[in-house]
Amino acid sequence: MTQQNILELAKQGDAKAIALLLNRQLQPKGITAAASLKDGCLQVMLESAEAPSQQVMSAWVSKSLAGLGAASIEKVKVYGRQTGAKVPAWSQEFEVAGQKLPVANVTQGRASSSENTESNQLSLKERAKLGDVEAIASLLNLPLQNKGISATASLQDGCLQVMLEGDLVPDEEASIRVVRRELTNLKAGAIASVKVYGQQAGEDFPAWNREFELVARASQSSHNLGVNTTNQLSANNSYAETTQEPSLIQILNETSTELLSDNQWNAAFIILSVIAFFMLFVDFTLAVILAIAASIAYVKYQNTPTGKAAAAKRQLEALQKAEEALQKAEEAEQERLRQEEQKRILIEAAQSEAKLLTTNLAHTALDEFGKVNARLSVGVNYGDLSGVIAPAKFATQKFEKSKDYKVCPYLSELISKNMLCYELSMECFQLKVMKKPFSSQFKAIIQTEFPEVYDVGSDSFINKVWQKAYSYSDEIEAILESSDNLSG
Repeated sequence: MTQQNILELAKQGDAKAIALLLNRQLQPKGITAAASLKDGCLQVMLESAEAPSQQVMSAWVSKSLAGLGAASIEKVKVYGRQTGAKVPAWSQEFEVAGQKLPVANVTQGRASSSENTESNQLSLKERAKLGDVEAIASLLNLPLQNKGISATASLQDGCLQVMLEGDLVPDEEASIRVVRRELTNLKAGAIASVKVYGQQAGEDFPAWNREFELVARASQSSHNLGVNTTNQLSANNSYAETTQEPSLIQILNETSTELLSDNQWNAAFIILSVIAFFMLFVDFTLAVILAIAASIAYVKYQNTPTGKAAAAKRQLEALQKAEEALQKAEEAEQERLRQEEQKRILIEAAQSEAKLLTTNLAHTALDEFGKVNARLSVGVNYGDLSGVIAPAKFATQKFEKSKDYKVCPYLSELISKNMLCYELSMECFQLKVMKKPFSSQFKAIIQTEFPEVYDVGSDSFINKVWQKAYSYSDEIEAILESSDNLSG
């Protein structure tokens, strides 16, 4: 292709021809140009071993393209970056005629090796707050990776540039919301403004870019921090002067949270608190000073990321415990309703079976249970208990020996358990009066019938046994209501 053909194609807006013309001038200087034209906007990417000068190259590209006179090019976006980097070090936009539009003046910066070494020893969030671009990119990637987007970043002179790449061009509004939210929460003082690019993986040029400011919020936070710190220092120094022991408090107040790690602030609080306690017996004034110093350390710890995380964790644990308690209560209520439903079904089935009874022996046992329950409700002496329950025991044994015992199994079980409750209470009374230990067999029976009871020798347990007998009597009566036509 001849020089004339290339020039003609460039005047028609052919991006490849424009790139060829630019490269003939730039490559001898170690700079490579790539170009792309879309919707009247020509994008030019300039790469070199060190990011090309924005001031020099943007002016040169503007002048070169203005002389070209390509009618299809309405505006130009020029990017400069270091060879191998994904994120542009700077970008500038202008009209072909040379009228400059609002631009983001950003140059890629690199931390020194000593700064990188020190930042690696800090947590990811702390490094990001100090302006570590790798840490910032890592934090941004956490919410973005789920959306199939990867982020890279560069920072210098307070401007952070973020390149977002995905299999498809990242959604501009959604991506900006995520980046703005994460950087706002980060509160990194080193970042004043942000420029975000969205690009499809493998493409040479961003599909979109957006710039926004963080400096106003950061300045406000810094101002508030300065006022609070000054007031706190003034109050503490005033107290220190009255006690003539200012050194410890001044040291803690004059040491910023950046100089001590989260755990060190926590350790300082614990150590000072312990020392202050023991100093109460030696020097009360010094103990008070140490206690105040410990309070300051505690407040500072609470404001560190670890302190805030610990507080959030405690709140989360409290919520989880409340949810677990609520869930257990709901499960207990469901279990109660399930048991009531099962009992209702059993009683209805037993009522049908009770119609097949051929004698009144079950009714007789119930009548005797009612008499015993009446005596127990008003109180009975141990010596009289045997005579009170004897008729009930005789009626129960008579029923158990009759053919009706096998007619209604659930009714028969209730009658036997009702009588067992009376016998257990009498056994408990006897062993308690005679001060004899309970046998293992007796304890086994108790644990089977009353698993929730531990002290089988107490009066409260005997009352529980009688309450159980009352409930059995009520169930027996509900079943026998359907068989009142028996003749005897």
